Amino acid sequence: MQDDDHGGRGEEVEEETAEWGRDYEGITRQKVVHRILLLLPAKSLLRFRCVSRQWNGIISSNSFVHAHAAAPRLVSGLLYQSSQGTVAYAAFCHATASLPDPSLSFLPEPVVVKASARGLLCCRGRFSLIYYVCNPATAVWVSLPQPRNLHNCDTEVVLMIDEPPRSNRVSEFRVVCAFPQVVRLDHFCGLETFSTDEWRWVTSPWTPRLGRLLPGSGVVVGGRACWRTTTNTVLMYDPKDEERLGFERPERDLDGVTWWEIGVIEGQLSVAYAKVASTPESSTMVEVMVTDSDSWYLRGAFGFGPGSRENNLKPLRMEGDEELLLWDGQRHILGRDMAGRATRLLVVDAPATFSVEFVPYTATLLHVKSDTCKELHFGDQKPIRRRFHFRPRAALNGYSNEKAFGLVQALAVA
Repeated sequence: MQDDDHGGRGEEVEEETAEWGRDYEGITRQKVVHRILLLLPAKSLLRFRCVSRQWNGIISSNSFVHAHAAAPRLVSGLLYQSSQGTVAYAAFCHATASLPDPSLSFLPEPVVVKASARGLLCCRGRFSLIYYVCNPATAVWVSLPQPRNLHNCDTEVVLMIDEPPRSNRVSEFRVVCAFPQVVRLDHFCGLETFSTDEWRWVTSPWTPRLGRLLPGSGVVVGGRACWRTTTNTVLMYDPKDEERLGFERPERDLDGVTWWEIGVIEGQLSVAYAKVASTPESSTMVEVMVTDSDSWYLRGAFGFGPGSRENNLKPLRMEGDEELLLWDGQRHILGRDMAGRATRLLVVDAPATFSVEFVPYTATLLHVKSDTCKELHFGDQKPIRRRFHFRPRAALNGYSNEKAFGLVQALAVA
């Protein structure tokens, strides 16, 4: 029967199948499972932790969490302050990118989201002004000690994730804050950095005459915190060696330019310009420039419209490698995939004003680092020490390991 099915190669096919099966049952199978799981969103991974102890161990391991957080993926959604002053979240896909608690009510007080990096959020309490770092996908959070200096409401924050020295270690993070000096009127700026490596705040010397930092413009490029300024420059600050410099934006024809914003593309500083298009096919033209050492080059140019939604698009800060986010100032945000030229539409319930600060968020399972004597909090439960021990339940919905593996393969193909 096998000879007929395989053109007379029955014995050879049987030997090849047996050899492949031995390899598949050994090293290759675990690699296949690992690679498939890396492609899944964080929401699905949290469910698959319940399949077995083995899967829980793989998904919960630091090496897998680091690889999943570092893998390139599109933005899951945007966080912003709603008209009622609470935290709101809009997901591009509710099925795969929704959060269990979009308002972040698991934190001890109402907060304002200040920054995001690889699935972690840096928030600030609206009453206590305490900084919190949390993962909204897992509801794990930790509070930071009070800074040494006065951080008023104009303080700009950037969250940085440091690569661990080994893959089995929890990632360190830094919170870089740029706060204005109240007693001066010439735009002096103070810089203070919190590091989980030392678990304390470190103050840097004042930064003079670089212009006022524009709200909601902070990004991380190559280990440096970057902000736009009112002098059309970009302030770049390295918290490790306390180096700071002003980077000039690219010299482009600014006729018709309505908005411009900085971001990160392929690990490099980028600038997106939105200008009125002069062609009947488009009402808005967006150009993306990327820096290479000391020079700029054109990464892409995209036309939008014609249509009322595309008449006045504002680029948002970009923290994903391959997607450009644009807002029409009303209820619509467009996500343009720079590789596939595909466009996603997101409807938000935000105030109809361009002053709203959107924080791009990409869901991951990245662990939150805590101090040795610091309590780590998990949702609304009691504080836990250092490590959260997860006890897997029985197989998910009666699935055996073999059926669950087939389910993951089907999800990855879909």
